[in-house]
Amino acid sequence: MKRHKMVNLCPTTFELASKIPNFSKWVRQAILETDDRNTFRQRYQMWCPKHPELLMFRKTVPTWEPYCDIEDEKGRCCNTQLEGKWVQQ
Repeated sequence: MKRHKMVNLCPTTFELASKIPNFSKWVRQAILETDDRNTFRQRYQMWCPKHPELLMFRKTVPTWEPYCDIEDEKGRCCNTQLEGKWVQQ
């Protein structure tokens, strides 16, 4: 059974919230993400095939193609496209 909780928004946050489909679901998910008891936390993990020590985590799949920005000893950027997959954290 769902229970109601009032949320007060300023004009700016109201405008942003009105663009989010199913705002209530979005709020519930955001609250669950803050709960340390949540054992089913998924993130999109990205890494560089040439630099396994480089790990990045995002809540969503990036809409841009991420590239490695680690520089070698001569200051040249690796610039290798990162690989990624969904993982449970």
